[in-house]
Amino acid sequence: MGKSHHMNFTKDVSLAPYTTFKIGGPAEFFYEAGTIEEIVESVSQARALDLPVTLLGGGTNILIGDKGIRGLVIKNNTGAITIRGMKASYRSGKKVGSVYVEADSGVLFNKLVRFTVDEGLGGLEAHLGLPGTVGGAIYMNSKWTKAASKDAAQGIVTQNNRRRYFGTLPMPTSYVGDAVYQATILTPQNETKIVDRTFFRFAYDTSAIQKTGDIVLQVVFALTPGEKDGLWKVANHSIAYRRVSQPQGVKSSGCTFRNLSPAEAISVSSPNQTTSAGFLVDHAGLKGLKIGDAQISPVHANFIVNNGHASARDVVELIELARRKVKEQFGIELVEEIVRVGEF
Repeated sequence: MGKSHHMNFTKDVSLAPYTTFKIGGPAEFFYEAGTIEEIVESVSQARALDLPVTLLGGGTNILIGDKGIRGLVIKNNTGAITIRGMKASYRSGKKVGSVYVEADSGVLFNKLVRFTVDEGLGGLEAHLGLPGTVGGAIYMNSKWTKAASKDAAQGIVTQNNRRRYFGTLPMPTSYVGDAVYQATILTPQNETKIVDRTFFRFAYDTSAIQKTGDIVLQVVFALTPGEKDGLWKVANHSIAYRRVSQPQGVKSSGCTFRNLSPAEAISVSSPNQTTSAGFLVDHAGLKGLKIGDAQISPVHANFIVNNGHASARDVVELIELARRKVKEQFGIELVEEIVRVGEF
């Protein structure tokens, strides 16, 4: 990597503007990395100084504490997408196989989806409209589920529109992790290494790196050549769906709570066996409730919105209140999907 030069870390930078919630205190040290090399370099320098390191992608799924984040916060602005080649075999005269597309972890997921669909490559098209970056999507194993979106849109989509959104395309649940082939990571020991998808142990809303402290630098996706119009149809369907089922144009961090699995819904006897966290919060009578400038969205109860200058504490109080009420009323323990970062 060449000889190391000292990076210029900025002190005391407010992190609120870098999150979709527009909430959060300052970073003790802050650095914007435009390349993978700059991430590796800044991480190793911070570690040499015993500074904790936090990587910030799209800032979409997080709540940063009012006291901010100690150590170094790296804003990941890496942006390269490369077609790495293909492995094809011929079956009954037709070419089948995979095309490998590599993306830096800072690439906005939507940009990657549009790129792959434009190239006629299938595997990520259901994720158009997914907020955040490639790194964040791997960290959370972000998903597309019709059930969650359908449920979210109850009462928002009028009856005659409903067929438009729910009746047309059969779209099975798909996870970002499903399309991962391998990734380049930076380990806590500052080693750069290549791992395959099994390393991540992808599951619902989780991947191994939530615990291991490895940093994702680049991800290679294995995609399948497909018919471009069909791929765009799925992509546009997905984004239309997200638009009706999620509050638009608000300062929010996405879904507050994880939905229940169908098995959980049955075992805890949730009303109508619903798996929707939003339904439970709504039916606990909390839709529209405000604490300070934070509010449980009047449009969809699984979203908390910042109506002005909400503090992280306002949001945390709303979260705790919603959990308590749902527990009292339905005996169900809601699990947060928002990741809390920093000091509260």
